[in-house]
Amino acid sequence: MLMVDGYRKALKMTKSKLYKLTPSKSKINQKLDKKLISNNKKNIFKIIKIFKGRLIHNCQDIKNFTGRDIDVFSNEKTFLNRKIKDSIIRNTDDNSFRIYLNDKKKINFLSIDIENLNQMSWGVKKVFLKNYNKKIYCNYTKLHHLDRESIIFYKLVKYFKFGTIHSFNQLLILKKEINNLRDNDKKFLISSINNVMPHEKKIINDFIFFNFKKFEKNKSVHNFFYQKRLKRQKERMVFSGRLNFKKIIFKKKFLYALVFGSKKKWRDSHNPMPAIAVVGNDGSGKTTIINYIEKNFSKMDPLIFDMKASKPFFSFTKIIRNVLKTFKKTFFCKNFQNINFLISIIGEITDLTDKYFKYKIGMAWADAGYGITIFERYPTDRIRGEFPNKNNKLLPLEQFFPFPDGLVYIDVLPKDSVRRKHKDKHSIQEMVSKRKNYISLLKEFDEVEKISQNNKLEEKIKKIKNYIFKIYDLKKKNLKKNGRPKRVFWKKNLNRILAGKNLNKSQKESFFD
Repeated sequence: MLMVDGYRKALKMTKSKLYKLTPSKSKINQKLDKKLISNNKKNIFKIIKIFKGRLIHNCQDIKNFTGRDIDVFSNEKTFLNRKIKDSIIRNTDDNSFRIYLNDKKKINFLSIDIENLNQMSWGVKKVFLKNYNKKIYCNYTKLHHLDRESIIFYKLVKYFKFGTIHSFNQLLILKKEINNLRDNDKKFLISSINNVMPHEKKIINDFIFFNFKKFEKNKSVHNFFYQKRLKRQKERMVFSGRLNFKKIIFKKKFLYALVFGSKKKWRDSHNPMPAIAVVGNDGSGKTTIINYIEKNFSKMDPLIFDMKASKPFFSFTKIIRNVLKTFKKTFFCKNFQNINFLISIIGEITDLTDKYFKYKIGMAWADAGYGITIFERYPTDRIRGEFPNKNNKLLPLEQFFPFPDGLVYIDVLPKDSVRRKHKDKHSIQEMVSKRKNYISLLKEFDEVEKISQNNKLEEKIKKIKNYIFKIYDLKKKNLKKNGRPKRVFWKKNLNRILAGKNLNKSQKESFFD
């Protein structure tokens, strides 16, 4: 499958700060949000007890945990199908889970990673079960933890074998833990690690025995972790909002969802993820919000599709578009209306077909439960101002385009649209009509989250985050009810009167003038 140049470039893992460890002085390994943990304490305890889990954190008050999430180790093969309030439950590979806990008043959510032995190679697993995998009861959390030696062994494997690490600060903290071990325990640990990770033996010994500042500055160390993280990201199905199609195309759940869509019947134990479209007029802040989701909701593995026609999924779509656009400027198209109409129809169908593939892939990603899908610049932008009426029932073709699980409309005042997008040369009158048309169109959809223009950026993101949790809940309920997900339903009002008399309401990328 040929993909547009932008996607191909994104999938080539070129040198980037995304693969480099942040310096130890950046303190990236900060504490988790105490309020978020406190408000979700009951759910955290409930989840850990369901899995008979052991925390991969040192014995201390849970509000002082460091890292990006709460890590739990479990040997149990559990199908988590219980209702946990304000949560999203996501199955990952190897019978592991990632569970997101929400707090409606906070901009963030809490992620709990349930990890198990299947993620380890046979040799590592054997040594871990024989010599480590020891649990202790913590008087602070009132839960079981892996003991210190087990946590250190586990993290050495995680950091040095799999490249699951983000900063040198994580290594600095781990080094301090190793230095606090008794001499016999340290020797036994080094012997165990050398046996199960012979290729990483030298760098781990350098890490343990060298001065940390020298270790951090060493170029070969930087290159080691760069290559580990590079390899790890290449194995991921989605990274930085973009799909690695080669890694997903043969996944059974994805293929079922891709072929059958909303007709696919899932088991009760299946956990689908939400797919939503973020829509709104120019200047509403859609791109800013989506960029935030891409960066800060990375634990949900968001797949992001820009539905703009000038950013097609297939590379050949871009070629066809350019050829057709060029041909429309020729003498034949300008002087023969029938030829012009035919070329325009071919162009519109080409665009819509490409968008449909984006839609199918995005919905399959979410329906299969691999992560959330966010669509930007959805075809509602086109429908808003060119909606069919009694005089024209067939155009625009976007009226026949399917919908995702939910819609988020971000409102913006006309004066702000003009000010923020001054290069587009919109007039106030044009943006007034577009806003009126969007608001009237939204009344015809059965599932929309409307975000006021008065909301600040943080409040907008919070509302979208809460909406993602709401759509997951609705999708899961529909799955339990009839085995199938439900999409946004559009009850068309052919009598709706469009605002903006004598204004050009067509999209810039449209083939019709």
